[in-house]
Amino acid sequence: MHLTDEERRIIDGAFGEPQRIALSILAKLGDAYGADRMVEIASAHIVGSSYQIAGEAGIEIYGQLVEQGATVKVRTTCDPGSIDFARWRKFKTPANYAERQIKIAELLGRMGVIPTWTCTPYTTFNVPRFGEDLGWSESSAVVFANSVIGARTNRMAAYVDVCAALVGRVPRFGLHLPECRRGEVLFELAADLSDSFEDHFFPVLGYLVGQRTGDRIPVVTGIQHATFDQLKAFGAAAAASGSVALYHMVGVTPEARTLEEAFGARPPAERIVVGRREIVLTMEQMSTGERGDVDVVGVGCPHASIDQMRRYATLLRGKQVHTGTELWICANTVVEDMARKMGYVETIEQAGAKLMVGTCHNDCPLGAWGFRRLVTDSGKFAYYTPTTVGAECVFTSTEACIEAALTGRVEKQ
Repeated sequence: MHLTDEERRIIDGAFGEPQRIALSILAKLGDAYGADRMVEIASAHIVGSSYQIAGEAGIEIYGQLVEQGATVKVRTTCDPGSIDFARWRKFKTPANYAERQIKIAELLGRMGVIPTWTCTPYTTFNVPRFGEDLGWSESSAVVFANSVIGARTNRMAAYVDVCAALVGRVPRFGLHLPECRRGEVLFELAADLSDSFEDHFFPVLGYLVGQRTGDRIPVVTGIQHATFDQLKAFGAAAAASGSVALYHMVGVTPEARTLEEAFGARPPAERIVVGRREIVLTMEQMSTGERGDVDVVGVGCPHASIDQMRRYATLLRGKQVHTGTELWICANTVVEDMARKMGYVETIEQAGAKLMVGTCHNDCPLGAWGFRRLVTDSGKFAYYTPTTVGAECVFTSTEACIEAALTGRVEKQ
């Protein structure tokens, strides 16, 4: 792989040990994937900000980097942590666990990482532009940046993303190359589905697409319109059930104005027709639990937008969460602050729901709660909940989630 004179000086140690190690790792990664050179990035987003992911090893690594004077070279944001920094006691987080997460926050801050604590960095302080190269991790953030914005990043691993942040570069391969961004698998929505595509079908279709494509690039036709949050939900589900880092939705996403553009004038390797029957079957697969009493309802995965906060407040206004049932809404601090100013949080909290800010059910230690059944409208939660929370999961629509929180029961949809 070709290295510039400056990059060779970095590897020779001219800019310090942290940058030398970082670029050496990225160069080896590039060699392994056949990259021709490095490319400068506009920003980074790191996933090892969570104590659940980083653990003690992460604290040791970040500690050594700080001692050596490491600071990020480009705008760098961080994924959710393992605690709600303002309310961790209310969520029954052990004090020693919270202390370790706070230590990670301190070390990242000293390295210049912006403490966004969110899986939706593209809404707060780290908004990419079309065509920009990035060094991002976090599966749902990567797929959104690539697909909806049209920026370019591979799905980076923990600590490799830190390397990218320290030197402001990544090896040029994979989704950084235009020829590697062409669609491979075509998903055609049948008329019975396309004509009446419901809001909660977006994560279901994403879940199905992820299952069928793995790490290939899917192209979807038949979606007439999609909102910011619907595209977010679709991509997060596809990235969880599969390894989708880029999708094209014809007539909706920027690199798929036409079917021909999405595939780069090549025929699809596979065609899959999706009708209402396939959606129903996938919804059944997404639920590991049946109807019955509900311990916790989890919404806001990926982190809720201000539009979603308004929606939750509207559904909860003048009502009360059922005794013995928890309703947790995950969001980042910026959305929380705005929602408070707009009166949504007051309505939500008066109903007995709780905000879970800067983290989510998948990242927090929830053993003390003894949850047996969780209800969600998130395809990502549905995929991870059985292992991360250790509870049954029932997937349903947002409206049915709120209804389950109010009644304390769920009817499997």
